[in-house]
Amino acid sequence: ALDRVRLEILHMGETVVEMLKSIMPAIIKGNRDSLKKIASMDDQVDILHANIISYLGRISKQSLTDAETKEFLRLMEATGDLENIGDIIETNLVALGHTRIDQGVSVSAPTQEVLNGFQKAITSAVESAVMAVSQRNELAAQRVVSMKDEITRLADSAAIHEAQRLVAEEPNRIPAYTIEMDIIEKQKRIYYFAKRMAKTVMPEAASAG
Repeated sequence: ALDRVRLEILHMGETVVEMLKSIMPAIIKGNRDSLKKIASMDDQVDILHANIISYLGRISKQSLTDAETKEFLRLMEATGDLENIGDIIETNLVALGHTRIDQGVSVSAPTQEVLNGFQKAITSAVESAVMAVSQRNELAAQRVVSMKDEITRLADSAAIHEAQRLVAEEPNRIPAYTIEMDIIEKQKRIYYFAKRMAKTVMPEAASAG
């Protein structure tokens, strides 16, 4: 039964990763339809989340060993983390795309490169976190946790880039800066949940850091 939960988490994770891969092009230069399509994908994530939680509820009524109880709680936590990532994309990042359209903001080519590079690292972290949970893969989990320094470095580099762009002689520079910094902050939040997911797979001593 717990293996079945892992399989459903994999399906849920595949949808979230697809949303992640689509969101940056949609925010930067997509239209309202492309943003709406990504938001609607979260409905599938919510359905899977509800079904997994319901199924876990049924499992909880069984007689579980201590090890099974720990596994049960870790899977419940990982499912919640994955749903949180879907919600950040559907609620926060999609909204930033609409704000970019509303305010007529154009994201410069250098900034697109910075944001896409950061997005690539975040997507990789989420993919590894899903692999870690669905396959009980400690190596994949370790990879996510060890990305912390790289994510911090990319976020700091992006923030420096944004500060330099702020003084550029371009129209809508302040609204663009606000949107772009918000994108970076939300991406960092997604990594936080990916890391939490990964830690549910690691031995307790190793996941304490």
